[in-house]
Amino acid sequence: MSRFVHLTPARLTAKVRRSGLGAPVFCFPVLPSHTLTYQWARELRRRGVREFVAVTFVLPDAEPVEVGHYGKPREAVTAAEAVARLRTMEDPSGYEVVVPRKVTSAEVRTIRPAPRLTGWRYLPAAHGQRPCACPGCLSRGEYGAARLRRRFDEDGRRTPYPELLEELRSADVWAVTAALWQLKGRGEVADFAFVAEHPDPEVLEILAEVLDTRYRGPAARALRSRLPEWRDEDDLPD
Repeated sequence: MSRFVHLTPARLTAKVRRSGLGAPVFCFPVLPSHTLTYQWARELRRRGVREFVAVTFVLPDAEPVEVGHYGKPREAVTAAEAVARLRTMEDPSGYEVVVPRKVTSAEVRTIRPAPRLTGWRYLPAAHGQRPCACPGCLSRGEYGAARLRRRFDEDGRRTPYPELLEELRSADVWAVTAALWQLKGRGEVADFAFVAEHPDPEVLEILAEVLDTRYRGPAARALRSRLPEWRDEDDLPD
């Protein structure tokens, strides 16, 4: 059996115990290195969720999964192959494993509080590099955000809402996800409801998180009901 860990908001603990993790499940193998195993923990907290739990689960070695670096095409392999590849890789920072099916509650082994300070922020090996001060990368209220924005925001302007809507129609998945995070409760849900038809599951997952944390009312609830119950969270990256 191959062992993986998935990070999800602590508020979903009871649901995970009862029903498992909804598909797709983003996870990482349990490796000897604690830092690598939980490398996604710090980055995920930038989305606004403060408390995560680490859900450890097992899969048959022959289980089909996908493995790859975020933002790049993933490769279809078995669970055992994914573990072996990441275990022997010199630096697996930024890699993830995706289980395309639901993980059942019977496959869950432990649910524990996730580490708070482990992992990278913004991108792997970001330490020492110039940070991006755009609203998608640097959330308002984040520790040190005002100082970093003063130092590195070149134009100081807030992205106009019409521009965000145009970005949401982009063919570039990363442009779409960045625009979703920049919405921050702006505008009407009807303006970007079309994103619910996006073919990329990561875009739909982020849309669900944005709706859960930034929008209220019947329109937000109706749009959220059209989306899957993402693992969630997700974690990111016992």
